[in-house]
Amino acid sequence: MKNKISLLLFLCLVSILVACADDVDTTLVADSPVTEESTGELKHPESKALSTTISTNNLFSTTLYDEDPALLQFIQKVEKHIANFEQDFGVTYTGKLKGEDFEQQLNDMTSLLSYVNPYTAGYFLDYEWTYWGEDKKLSVEFNITYLTDAKKEAQIDAYVNKFAHTYISNDMNDFERAKAVNDYVVLLATYTEDGATEGQTVYELIQDGTGVCQAYALLAYRLFLAADLETDYVYGYSDDELHAWNLVNVDGDWYHVDTTWNDVDASEPYAVSYAYFLLNDEKLRSDHLWQTENYHAATNDAYAFMHDMWYADTENNVIYYNSIHDGKVYKYDLTTNVNQQITETSCYYLAVHHDAIYCSDYDNGGYLTKIISSDGSKEVLLEQEVLNLHTENDVLYYKTIDGEVMEEGL
Repeated sequence: MKNKISLLLFLCLVSILVACADDVDTTLVADSPVTEESTGELKHPESKALSTTISTNNLFSTTLYDEDPALLQFIQKVEKHIANFEQDFGVTYTGKLKGEDFEQQLNDMTSLLSYVNPYTAGYFLDYEWTYWGEDKKLSVEFNITYLTDAKKEAQIDAYVNKFAHTYISNDMNDFERAKAVNDYVVLLATYTEDGATEGQTVYELIQDGTGVCQAYALLAYRLFLAADLETDYVYGYSDDELHAWNLVNVDGDWYHVDTTWNDVDASEPYAVSYAYFLLNDEKLRSDHLWQTENYHAATNDAYAFMHDMWYADTENNVIYYNSIHDGKVYKYDLTTNVNQQITETSCYYLAVHHDAIYCSDYDNGGYLTKIISSDGSKEVLLEQEVLNLHTENDVLYYKTIDGEVMEEGL
């Protein structure tokens, strides 16, 4: 008996990662002119609640490995070949599955590999398999087309090591390490399905700064490990589509981190949110769905104070942010755990420099405004709506509504 199939895994990956429907708010499009009517309107995250039609029925469950340990051994052998970028290779399976049941698992190779080595599972674009044999011994031949190669992965290894040496220090606690990873990925990445690999690879993300949720979550996976944190790569559903994110262990408790959704909008490259940073299962379950038996349980709610923060910027261990709850500007001191409202103003695109917050005041037409964080006093610097504020080397950069990039010394 001999069976053969050519499976374009690419189609599966696109369905997963197009589904990664980026961002908390898809209404924020900085490159499109804002009409007179929309100027000054407050912005709020969109609801991503799942419909009742979505279930985990189509997601792989690790209980299959418990029922058939030979399948796990088979996938572990396959993973070793893929980790070495072998294009053609053979592996023998000696487990319980037969016929269509075995073929179904071969067709879901990415899912099976994700629970052996999630990073390696993201290596390939498509594959073909052929198998033959009888009873409990099946010989399988694979042909793999890869998205990446050993040379590119060596560059990624160097990149990850540089991140660890630059952004992670021995005196940092687990929370600080996790936040460093979240912030780095969010600020690096712009969500897009364009590019050589349609945004799927970590290599494309670090080279071009663009990717989809698989690339976000795989890079975060590597950086969490480099920061000496335990982590999982999770995939399930969000916004009624397949999606990928991470679990990370902070001080002995597991939490969800969705860097894709913490990246507020593809058109706002300097905006950081913490709405999906260190969530427990209960909170994430409102708009994400996954096979819980595959992953560590996240039961702690110790970082609930972070989940009201978007359009955030951090300086000297203080997070300055716009509140999702009431649209006002606050500062949270991570050293003292004190949260303080700075102003009644609804400001977006926050950029902090010393004691000053620069932002778009959406209580005043989105005008460029300076707020002194110590007393909340305000000064309008430009009577125009501005976007995408950020500071670098004592210079404030921003974009006018006409698309012009401006800069001012601070």
